[in-house]
Order: sequence, then structure tokens, then C-alpha cells
Amino acid sequence: MKYIKPHLSPELRAQITPHTRRDVRHLVAGVFFLVVSAGLFYNLWSQRTLPPSSNNKTTAPIAQLSDKQVLGVAEEAPPPPEFTEYTVKTGDTLFNISQKYTVRWDSIAQINGLSEPYILHAGQILKIPQATTSSVPNKVYTIASGDTLVSIAKQFNITVDDIIAVNPNLQNSDLITVGQIIKLP
Repeated sequence: MKYIKPHLSPELRAQITPHTRRDVRHLVAGVFFLVVSAGLFYNLWSQRTLPPSSNNKTTAPIAQLSDKQVLGVAEEAPPPPEFTEYTVKTGDTLFNISQKYTVRWDSIAQINGLSEPYILHAGQILKIPQATTSSVPNKVYTIASGDTLVSIAKQFNITVDDIIAVNPNLQNSDLITVGQIIKLP
């Protein structure tokens, strides 16, 4: 007698076919993803609903000013203004203005919201940042890890050429080392 294979619909065939390892892996991955997602959601939700003062950190009382003894007379000098105002004249350029105030022209453009082509109009008022350079002859800087001459120049609002001018040993700007001491203008 010959065996006749029964014809089953795909739904019935899927119900009676044993699971493969791949199906089990997909099921485990789905459950894992669901559990991790629920944990993250709970963590985010619980942080939003906590009042700001309900953390477990203990805070020490802040000392009052009257608890401290003040010696001598404390006179605070008013802080220097951050910007100088400059009224643009006919023929002025950002470069000429920057040379007059010894600041970088691109910092003037950035502070005043100027973009290319950097057109200035007579009567326009520009904010000029105060120069941070010093004329003290012994101003020095120690090279730290990750420093470049460009980053140092930006930090002190000077140019790389200014640094090289006061440090003749830096003719090749690629040769700076951590711990090296350089002069600043």
C-alpha cells in the first residue's frame, strides 16, 4: 500500500511543525529586548516623578557669612568691562580694527554676529573684546598633553606668530613637548 502525504494548509502546518533553534533564539532575543526596554522606561519614569529634593545625598548646612571672621579691609575693584564699543568709520575693515585693539578679527566678527562677506557700514557700532594678552615680560605657559600652538594661541587670544616671535626656539611648531615651558607675549 502506498503512503499518501496529506495536504495541510500553511496555518495548520505551522502549528504542528516543531520549533527550530532559530525560532527559539528569536523568541529569547525578543523577550530580552522587552525586559530591557521595560527597565529603561521604568528608570526614566521614576526619575521624572521624584521631587528634586528626594535624593539620598545628605547636605551639610551652608556656613553663613556672619560665621566667618573677616581680616583686613576687602575692597573689590569693579570688574573690567568685557567689551569696548567702536563706531565704524568709512574704510574700516575687521582686520584694521583688530590690529588697533590687538584682538583677532574673527573674534570681533563672531561676537557681533557678522558673517561672510563681513561688510561694515559707517556708523555701525561693534563690540570689541578686551585683549587678554599681557605685556609682562615673564609670562610663561607649560605645555600640557594635547596642546598645540593653535590651541594655546586661541586660549590666550593671540596668534601663533606672536608665540613664535617671543620663542625663537619654536621655528618648527610641530616640535612642542609636554612639560615644555614657553613665553607668552
